[in-house]
Amino acid sequence: MKNRSLFKSREFSIASMLSALTVVLSFLEGMLPELPVPGAKLGLANLAVMTAIDILGIKGAVCTVLVKSFFAAVTRGPAAGIMSFCGSMLSAAAMWLFLRYDKNMFGYVGIGVIGAVGHNTGQLCASFAIMGSAVLYYAPFLVVSAVLTGTFTGIINSILLPAIKKSEKYNIS
Repeated sequence: MKNRSLFKSREFSIASMLSALTVVLSFLEGMLPELPVPGAKLGLANLAVMTAIDILGIKGAVCTVLVKSFFAAVTRGPAAGIMSFCGSMLSAAAMWLFLRYDKNMFGYVGIGVIGAVGHNTGQLCASFAIMGSAVLYYAPFLVVSAVLTGTFTGIINSILLPAIKKSEKYNIS
């Protein structure tokens, strides 16, 4: 029983650190200049969400998504919080499904692109619910943006995640 509570404490600590990382990355991303597609971002917080999925599973990812969405709502308003939640939840679910299925088949770059497309799709659905069909013309631009930014985050995670998982395996803290 003692080992089980130690594992839960360790899992909670990792989820907390990754949640804090999503907030920091979201904040830093907000300071960067806009991409050529208005409203598109690099998706830096997706790095922490993908890490949570790979290390902790969907529960850890949901925790990071909730913290990230709350941060967006507090700092940028309720609409931003809803957009963040919808995009991040769909992204996390898509990445979890594909990581669970076979991450070697898609690789971290493929999973990053899937996550970015999922995130943009979730945000587009939220925008559609809030503003109506006028936002749908924006979809092709968001897909191109998602492929580029998802490739970027996938490359970063293909470098970082093996090192993180190795330190996890050997309990290096």
